[in-house]
Amino acid sequence: MNLKMKKILAGALGFGLIILLLLFVNSFAGNPVSNALAKKAAQQYIDTKYSDLNLKIEKSNYNFKFSSYFVFVQSGTSEDTAFSIYVDSYGNVIRDDYEYKVANNFTTFRRLDEELREIAKDMIGGELDYDFDHISLPFVKEGDSTKLERDMTLDIHNPPLPLTIDVTLFSHDVSFSKIAEVAKALEAVLHERDIPVREYSIRILPLSDKPQSENQAVSWVNSLSVSYFPTERMGEANLPQVMEQFETGRVAEVNAKDKK
Repeated sequence: MNLKMKKILAGALGFGLIILLLLFVNSFAGNPVSNALAKKAAQQYIDTKYSDLNLKIEKSNYNFKFSSYFVFVQSGTSEDTAFSIYVDSYGNVIRDDYEYKVANNFTTFRRLDEELREIAKDMIGGELDYDFDHISLPFVKEGDSTKLERDMTLDIHNPPLPLTIDVTLFSHDVSFSKIAEVAKALEAVLHERDIPVREYSIRILPLSDKPQSENQAVSWVNSLSVSYFPTERMGEANLPQVMEQFETGRVAEVNAKDKK
C-alpha cells in the first residue's frame, strides 16, 4: 500500500470517526437544525393558542430520553405563568404542561415555597444557636393548591395554606428531650414573629456523624426524629415523653398501612 493510499484511508477513517462522534452527541444533545425547528414550532404554537399570555421563549433543551425538545416559555407580565412546550425533532408540537404547572398553581406553589424557605433560613438560622443542617417552612402536604392565586404576594402572617416547620440539626444530645427543647425554641421564634404553623418536624443527628465537607452525604442512620407533631399539643406537660409516644404511634400507623 503506497503512501497516498494510506493518507486517503486515514482521512476516511478520521472523517468516519467525526461522523460517529456527531451522531453520538446528537443523540444526547440534539442538533442546531432540530433545535431551531423546535423553537419555531413553539413560537407558532404560543402565537396561536396562548396569544393573550405575552409569552417569550426563554430556552430550549433536548431530552434524549424521549428524543424531543422542551421549549421553556415565560410570560412578560406574569411571574407564575411559565411552562414548557414539548416538540419532536421534526418540529411537531407534542404537548405542553400549562395545565399542570400554571392552571393547577404549581408554579405559584413552587415560588411561594422558595420564599418560605428563605424566610425560614434567615429567621430560624439567625435567631437560634443550633447546628442546623436543614431549615424550611413548607406548606403542609395536603394543602389545597386551588386556594392559591397566580402571582399572589406571600403574607407570612396569614398564609394561603397551613404551614409546618421542618428542621434537621446536629447535636451531642440525641434524645426526645433535645427535640422538645428545639421545638419550644422554634415555637418562641414563630410566636414572636406572628407566624402560624400547624405541625413541627424535627430531626437530630449525632454531631459525630456530621460530614467533614459539603460534598459528603448526611446519614440519618443514627438520627432521632418527630414528624408532623401538632402545634396544639406543644403545651402539654412532659413534652419529651408526649413527643416520643406520638412518634411511636405515628410510625406504627404508617407501618400498618404499608402492610396492607
